[in-house]
Amino acid sequence: MEDLVVGDLLAARAREQGASPFLEFADGKCTYGEVDELANRVAQGLIAAGVRPGHHVAVMLPNCPDIVFTMFALARIGAIAVPVNTAYRGELLRHVLATAYCSTLVVDAAYLDRLPPLAPELPDLLRVIVRNPEPTGMDRLGKPAVSLASLLGNGAERPDHRASFSDLLAIMYTSGTTGPSKGALVPHALALTCAYDSLTFLGRWGKKIYCPLPLFHAAGLWDGVYAALLCGGEIAVVERFSASRFWEDVRRYRAQVCMSVFSMIPILLSAEPRPDDKEHPLEIFYMGKSTLDAPLYERFGVRSVETYTSTEAGIPLASPFGQWRLGSCGQANSERFEVGVVDDRDRLLGPGEPGELVLRPKQPSVITAGYYGRFEATASAFRNMWFHTGDRVWFDDDGYFYFLDRMADAIRRRGENISAFDIESEVNLHPAVLECAAIGVPSELEEEEVKLAVVLRPGASLSLEELAEYCGEKLPSFMVPRFLEVVEALPRTPTDKIAKHVLREAGITPGTWDRENRLRGVS
Repeated sequence: MEDLVVGDLLAARAREQGASPFLEFADGKCTYGEVDELANRVAQGLIAAGVRPGHHVAVMLPNCPDIVFTMFALARIGAIAVPVNTAYRGELLRHVLATAYCSTLVVDAAYLDRLPPLAPELPDLLRVIVRNPEPTGMDRLGKPAVSLASLLGNGAERPDHRASFSDLLAIMYTSGTTGPSKGALVPHALALTCAYDSLTFLGRWGKKIYCPLPLFHAAGLWDGVYAALLCGGEIAVVERFSASRFWEDVRRYRAQVCMSVFSMIPILLSAEPRPDDKEHPLEIFYMGKSTLDAPLYERFGVRSVETYTSTEAGIPLASPFGQWRLGSCGQANSERFEVGVVDDRDRLLGPGEPGELVLRPKQPSVITAGYYGRFEATASAFRNMWFHTGDRVWFDDDGYFYFLDRMADAIRRRGENISAFDIESEVNLHPAVLECAAIGVPSELEEEEVKLAVVLRPGASLSLEELAEYCGEKLPSFMVPRFLEVVEALPRTPTDKIAKHVLREAGITPGTWDRENRLRGVS
């Protein structure tokens, strides 16, 4: 694994099985040979446009063939990809583009209207490349803009650049927990070993993958596209998860493995039973929760496989296929990591003692190289010769680990890690808001929903409906709070910090307003 890099792996597959199908989308298939050629064409077009090795290139594209070609092209050039969540707008979008110092933005035309307000704050952005542009209006940032399709006419020769497994492949922005989101520096080895381990632990070698997850996330790109590449297999990619279309898609694409987030399985289990519930080729949901394995297998004949994964470290905890333990995210991936649980002074704890999960790599470059431009955050995460995950766990006498909660201030909603800081920063800009606090509250879909508690300025008036509309305008849809409450004051700690544990303990109070009930017409 240490010798592999993304561009070389694609080239090897194209030589060995160029006519074999690799990518499938709703409108057709691409073979390994076709993907290899198109990656080269996009790479040559990017070079002609001025992109060079080491340049940071933001990629803001939906699930489509072009995002795959672009990511492979950047790897071949030696440019650093910065995948951008397509729901981002406003401050969140500015933060990623500005703090990653992106010189180029590859963006779908559907998102162009979000760019003009950001132009004055992006001095490093030199060029914009637009997918599916309208006849006019590509240049929304006052920067040179060309269409992505126009790049394909610069030849299909592979660029001269040759990468090493330790070279940077991407800057992947993880959700901020106690502050703005951080860009994790991802070497080729980290992305590919994560893909390799997901194949091995799940027994996925040679099985066709169905991916309804966004390819700007590591789960969709690494465990989906790169995993298919590693095993010389196929992957079918759809734009998003649809419960009503799911089983039809699985049968249509003959999928054996589904890339998933925890909330997908309860949604499928909540549907009315059908006589053909087990008439499909699907074998594995990854990731699912081990606690859902039994009902999922009984209803659909599919296994729910749980591991502990992160953008910074791949898969440090997992269990061999079939050797799961109820509620556990697995045992240590001892080939790649030394794993421990520590107290607040980094002293190792024993079985049954809750603490923070920490890691040490046994192989080079299989863990993040740090957080781009965030030296203090990097030093804090790697202190005392451990990488600190920020997650609270415990392990049993047999070495099975059990996740408890996040030690930092993050919310997990429908597959997205949400920064409470990002929500609060935007809501605090409302002229009627004095301060606010965002927390996660339990959801019927296994993860969390967002609750926002708000203190209004003296004399200000703001209805919860108006606040919800404001959040919908300013925040990505997955960040918009479901539950809102206006309170007289937020609970404080002795050091005058907001005591969020008190808010979490209170949960949904009689004064809490449910936005989804309003949307359903329920008072």
